[in-house]
Amino acid sequence: MNNGKSPLHLADRRFGSDLSAIAIRLGIALLLFACIAAVDPGSSYADNSEEALLKKIKMATILIVADNGYQGSGVITRIRNKRYVLTAHHVVEGAKRIQLTSHGDKSTGEVTKNEGWHVFYDLAVFRLPKAMRHLPMLRLDHTRLPPGTPVFVSAFPNGVPTLTAGKVTGYRYQANTDFPTEIAFTAPVEQGASGGMIVDAHGKLKGIVKAYEVLTSADGYEARGDSIGTHSYLIMKLILRAIDNGWRPE
Repeated sequence: MNNGKSPLHLADRRFGSDLSAIAIRLGIALLLFACIAAVDPGSSYADNSEEALLKKIKMATILIVADNGYQGSGVITRIRNKRYVLTAHHVVEGAKRIQLTSHGDKSTGEVTKNEGWHVFYDLAVFRLPKAMRHLPMLRLDHTRLPPGTPVFVSAFPNGVPTLTAGKVTGYRYQANTDFPTEIAFTAPVEQGASGGMIVDAHGKLKGIVKAYEVLTSADGYEARGDSIGTHSYLIMKLILRAIDNGWRPE
């Protein structure tokens, strides 16, 4: 049977969609997290335990509800010593009010200023509200994991906090670039997971969820393909380019 790939399906959720129930794979993820050795030593959550890393990941996993009718996910990271939320641009495009909620302690905040930046690479970033600045962040890590390396996604598919596990399958490159713009992996994602974190077994932020592939056979049958994320290397390059062009983290 000859298979071909259909266009990517964005992993966001529009309110009112008729969505099927999701399977939460926490058991698999927790087993794989047994290999976790350490967390970011700069964080108050760093006590070198699996429990502490899981707590940090939960606290940094953000539910996003925007007034454009979309719901998605986000992750807290650091830009020039300031805490910011990263998400997929299509989640917040056109929104004037964005409500944020932490999976960890349920703290909330509202954002009315979207810093941008990139529609083509599907990246948005905005400053973490003051009421949420006690939350931990995950540092962007640009290194490439070999195919087969375990990765994890923490997000809010269908509005439900979920941790899924899988492995890296490869990387995607834009023409005339020598660095990856997308990471492909097997950890399942569903609608509402867009912008959710992709982390390795040490809690290093390898990217954010963007979409998933659907494979279509010659006779019309469809099957889920890889999940796709925007790689941290590209995110870091876009941030540095914005800073070079005059943008300053507040």
